[in-house]
Amino acid sequence: MAISDTSCIELQHILQKRNLQPLFQPIISLSDAKVIGFEALIRGPSDSPLHSPLQLFKTALACKALEQLEMLCRELSIQAFANAGIAGKLFLNVNPLLLLTADHPSGLTKTMLQQAGLDPARVVIEISEQYQVEDATLLVKAVHHYRELGFLIAIDDLGSGFSGLKLWSELEPDIVKIDRYFISDVHRDPTKKAFVQNIIRLAKATGALIVAEGIETQEELMMCRELGADLAQGYLLGRPQIGFKAVHAKHWFASSLPTLAGQDHIEQLVQAVPTVPLNMLASDVFELFRSTPSLHSMAVINQKIPLGLICRDELQALFAQPYGRALHAKKTVGQIMNKNVVMVEADSSLDDVSQIVAEDDHHTGSWFFIICRKGEYLGLGSVRQLLKKVSEHKLQHARYANPLTFLPGNVPIYREIDRLLNQKADFAVAYLDLNHFKPFNDIYGYSKGDTVLQLLAEIIQQQAAACECFIGHIGGDDFVVISPSEQIESLCQHILDMFAAKIPAYYAYDDVQKGGITALSRTGDTCFYPLLSLAIGIALPDAKHCHSHHDVAALSTAAKFEAKRLGGNALFVSRRRGPDSHHSTPLARPSVA
Repeated sequence: MAISDTSCIELQHILQKRNLQPLFQPIISLSDAKVIGFEALIRGPSDSPLHSPLQLFKTALACKALEQLEMLCRELSIQAFANAGIAGKLFLNVNPLLLLTADHPSGLTKTMLQQAGLDPARVVIEISEQYQVEDATLLVKAVHHYRELGFLIAIDDLGSGFSGLKLWSELEPDIVKIDRYFISDVHRDPTKKAFVQNIIRLAKATGALIVAEGIETQEELMMCRELGADLAQGYLLGRPQIGFKAVHAKHWFASSLPTLAGQDHIEQLVQAVPTVPLNMLASDVFELFRSTPSLHSMAVINQKIPLGLICRDELQALFAQPYGRALHAKKTVGQIMNKNVVMVEADSSLDDVSQIVAEDDHHTGSWFFIICRKGEYLGLGSVRQLLKKVSEHKLQHARYANPLTFLPGNVPIYREIDRLLNQKADFAVAYLDLNHFKPFNDIYGYSKGDTVLQLLAEIIQQQAAACECFIGHIGGDDFVVISPSEQIESLCQHILDMFAAKIPAYYAYDDVQKGGITALSRTGDTCFYPLLSLAIGIALPDAKHCHSHHDVAALSTAAKFEAKRLGGNALFVSRRRGPDSHHSTPLARPSVA
């Protein structure tokens, strides 16, 4: 479709008035759910036919105003990001075709950053793979110029365009963003899963970070996380917005393996090791090491602020050189210490610190790092102990996860309940149990039974995606949802409705027509069992009356028992708030199967 003169006039009017609105979409770390940066996007005036970015840039290309538009977008995005004083990185889209034009303004982006007070190291230049580039050599040269100025480089929309892996190998990007097409339903499509998995493996081999783009469901999020993607972006985690309001993404990870309470922070590895002042002589430090064989490293501090490390082996090697003692004995420890050491805050996670230590290019043989609290010296941490603890942590996660659904099992569930009780939080526990699951297993087989359990897990996660919920799989056909109390009834009713709608598809046509199956009961008698249904009992624990997860478990089990007595797809909300409260009222809501 040709672009009219009217559209070109409209575009020029927008450019002259600088009437463009930058939006920002968060990019989330899949390791800890923290926001690491924002991608800058653009919209035209809301009342203009060029409001859509697709139509805006299509018109600019036809009207030979693409470079003018792109530079204005860049300027407005940089200024808005800088004015907000936001932390993290700014991702800027750059059309690779513009980089190849002879009159493309060199250094203008860096000038914009200088005027805005932003370091180029905080900016990621995104080169889209959608545009076909005839002269790859010129593109590589242009990208190299950006990299020399301090920018990071990303390939955007990998898999959507013309050059793919060839562009990757030539540009050697810091970040690769996988196109939305491959992320959509990646948990259901084996081909897409294989593609994403291999791209992630290639990224790890080349040192690039992977961003999974366009994530819209929790299933997609969890699969990308499981496959090893580093970062994620999409409507599920945050839509493009004008401001930078706080993004709380942790609840989207509620159904993955939880952090085990008290075992995630690096503070647990603090070793109380003597320190040495900045002006202490090297000879005195040497004697201190010699007289204390258990000492391997000491922090060098100045008024509680750590400045570096002095290591036994490094000092001995220095003194062992020809004339080493004579040359260095009278120097202060501040002159010979290792200044390029890892320093972390006490509340840093084990995984974060292990990554920092692994990526430390200045690590010169020391097996220790410095742990601080609000910048002041707290103690030393051992790299060996860190690696051991991280390994134990991963094994513990695996041990407590259900092997079928990968949802947290009993131990993490109990820890979450105890945590909420300790915080005096207002929360609810829903206990979900399938009715007549054993006869279904007997007739259709355990493989089909496992498929039904996975279906129920998916339904729970999908329905709970909009609230801060903790989802657990106790075992067998028993599940638990822990959520804010005001959301629990609506959430459970949606789960019941969706389960009732989907379960007939797991039966043979004749059994659906009959409304159930005939199977042997536990006593060996032939019985008719209706289609699988779901009983949900809800407990609303009161922290004043419930002192541990044992009390809450008793409440929720009793509520589930009452729900099963109602029969069919039913919901029961208990009025009991603690082990000594015995009043309850049924809220039976049979769903239409």
